[in-house]
Amino acid sequence: MATNRKSTEKTRPQDDEILPDFEAEVDDGRRVWVTAVLERTAVIEPAPGEPKVLVNRRRLFVDPNSLRVRHLASKEAARRGREAARQLRLQEQQSSAA
Repeated sequence: MATNRKSTEKTRPQDDEILPDFEAEVDDGRRVWVTAVLERTAVIEPAPGEPKVLVNRRRLFVDPNSLRVRHLASKEAARRGREAARQLRLQEQQSSAA
């Protein structure tokens, strides 16, 4: 693991998603494989073939260069769609009230 360890809790844009399948170190010193990253937790595999375990992301340290991040454009598109629908409803309400 790199000396410049960083917690996966470091600030990142909310519309970015950390992709799974990377090595991490748990705060107790164990090296594990991360198979899924959720909002506050991650699914880790302590060793090949062992049962997967759910841990709090704050307990994991990673080499930042090993992380892959995907921008979730769909969240932005959904947000824009909701805003456009809201604006349209407001216009319809104003025109029907006039």
